[in-house]
Amino acid sequence: MRTLSKGMAAVAIATGVLVPVSIATATPAAAQSNCRAGTWGGIYGWGECGGQGRWQLKVSCTWGGDATSSVLSGPGHVDVRCPWGSARNASIIYL
Repeated sequence: MRTLSKGMAAVAIATGVLVPVSIATATPAAAQSNCRAGTWGGIYGWGECGGQGRWQLKVSCTWGGDATSSVLSGPGHVDVRCPWGSARNASIIYL
């Protein structure tokens, strides 16, 4: 999920008349620029964020496996275990 920032623009229609329209552009959900993620212990991924907003941790595992945490809101830390194989990498998903 992303928040929308709205603005106004003028669009020329076929008759050449300028018509004001509302424009919505996608921006990342509440700034989470201070998030980090990694792996440890061979089978775990970890993630932590210090800002506001909703986020999840996704861990890619060997043998085609992956694991995803529940949704967290605001600052926090989470560990996720691969269902099989080893943890290859971990990444934060911003919602």
